[in-house]
Amino acid sequence: MSTNTHFIDILKRCKQSSKEAVENLEGFSEFKKYMHVQRPVEKELETYILEANQTNEPQLILVCGGVGDGKSHILSYLKDKYDFLADPERFYLHNDATESFSPRKTSIETLAKVLKPFSDQEIGTGPNITIVLAINLGALNNFIDAEEGKEFTRLREYVHAKRIMESVITEEVSQDDHIFKYVNFSDYHMYELTEDGPRSSYIRGILQRITQDTEQNPFYEAYLREKAEHPEVVFKNPIIQNYELLQYEDIQDKIIDLLIQAMVKEKLIISTRALLDFIYNIIVPSSMDNIDHEKLMELITHQDFQSYTSCLLPFQLFDREDASAIHQAINHINPTQYRTELLDQHLIDFKSKKDGAYLFGQFIDVSRISYFAKSLVPHSPWKEEEKKSIPFRNELVKLFVYLYYLVPKEKHDSFKDQVYDQYMNYLFHWNRRSWNMLSKLYREDVRDAIYKWNGEGHGGLIYVQVGQPQTHYYALQKLEIEPALERVESRVEEVLMKFLPMLTIAFRPKGETPVEIDIDFSLYSLLIRIKNGYRPNKKDKFQYIKFVEFIDQLSSKGNDKNELIFESKKFGKSQRYRLIYDELFDQYSYTEM
Repeated sequence: MSTNTHFIDILKRCKQSSKEAVENLEGFSEFKKYMHVQRPVEKELETYILEANQTNEPQLILVCGGVGDGKSHILSYLKDKYDFLADPERFYLHNDATESFSPRKTSIETLAKVLKPFSDQEIGTGPNITIVLAINLGALNNFIDAEEGKEFTRLREYVHAKRIMESVITEEVSQDDHIFKYVNFSDYHMYELTEDGPRSSYIRGILQRITQDTEQNPFYEAYLREKAEHPEVVFKNPIIQNYELLQYEDIQDKIIDLLIQAMVKEKLIISTRALLDFIYNIIVPSSMDNIDHEKLMELITHQDFQSYTSCLLPFQLFDREDASAIHQAINHINPTQYRTELLDQHLIDFKSKKDGAYLFGQFIDVSRISYFAKSLVPHSPWKEEEKKSIPFRNELVKLFVYLYYLVPKEKHDSFKDQVYDQYMNYLFHWNRRSWNMLSKLYREDVRDAIYKWNGEGHGGLIYVQVGQPQTHYYALQKLEIEPALERVESRVEEVLMKFLPMLTIAFRPKGETPVEIDIDFSLYSLLIRIKNGYRPNKKDKFQYIKFVEFIDQLSSKGNDKNELIFESKKFGKSQRYRLIYDELFDQYSYTEM
């Protein structure tokens, strides 16, 4: 790696458009070796490969997952690590997404040729070779269901037995476990679950690769050279300042938490490429992106304080919605959307104080942004009465909120999302099958929302629709439901690497089969609002149609065949009537309640 490379040029290797972002199974650069962070799925795959190297039987190792989840990168890394993977008589590595024998062949025809040694006709009779196949789940499903797949019934039975295509962590034993192996990247995520909340050792590892103080770190070495070679501008270089902010572990914690929230709340899928591109974009402002080093130094030298401020990491993190899908998702969980008494008081202070600049020193750890701290009071827009200073004041108020999130002088809970924290705690215990920790989820959060979805009926009554929707008359029925729990052995891990990213909750109407519903964070947050008195509107019912269908399925098992309650609501008054069918005498009775 060249020691003459400028800091900005080293950072550009993280960009999505960089040649370093292109993956194939041939070659693994020194830079990629340095940036590599081991993941649990890699350990699982590596174990299978090492075992295959010790056996005298042919094996097929399926490396399954989705698009951009790192299958190619890990295979490329392992091929570089183990020489025996390059032995064509022992191993063959095939990436279904990028490799083809002939442009005239379809991907399914290519797969059939690659996997021929494991067809029903040839399995166990061919040479002692292990095929490692990287394949997306959709492509694998298409193959085993295709005409060519009929020659691979044992492989198809293995895929079904292991439930590779399903969103489950459990699996069945297969008679061909000694021939077929698989790792499923979709079982793993970029974060782990713990009782104390989610964390991400992988994102942490990537951030440390970029920021750690070691001689092996090309980023840090280039950063030191930049400071030594350009001392006259280094103090007001926002790229240097942003990199230094990113070195703080507590700021890394906040960024990791934001990324996990984006994955959970916005259902964002983050690839390693996208993560590196995101890190580049929070260090390098868009105004300094596509210019050479000489012009960059000139730009930094002549920039004013307002321009410098707009380039700082907090703005690059929260105010660049168009930079990437990650930025867009983070914008939806922007700290400026929070409102607490403490935060509101600080914002009021900006209007009541003569100079809001002093509030930064009072509540923000400005020692981490020394040039900003030194320059803020002399350049304070509150000193000017002119209208042109108002936009900069507004930007500084926004920056205060961002810094109050990232680097407050004292810890606070102004940005704590209790519903999110509770959901992640439930997700941990649900995946762990710790049923004793989930009673409130089932018996209060979800059950209450079921009964209150169409209005609160009280006493085990639920509103049902009979005929056309009415504004004055409603129908209710008795519905008795109980949580339906899957009685399997609890998991003992304190940290869950493999897990399902949403809750699957089941309720059983009395004497009936269970009815299931998948609950992601978005639905869970709505259920909590309903539990607390919110009435879902038409938009909610359209967006969460699966939950409407779930309630309809439960209601269809209710007591509507023998008893219905009719409610009349007029002029703020409510009156109920009961219609009961007496099976013994085959007659109805209608009484006022």
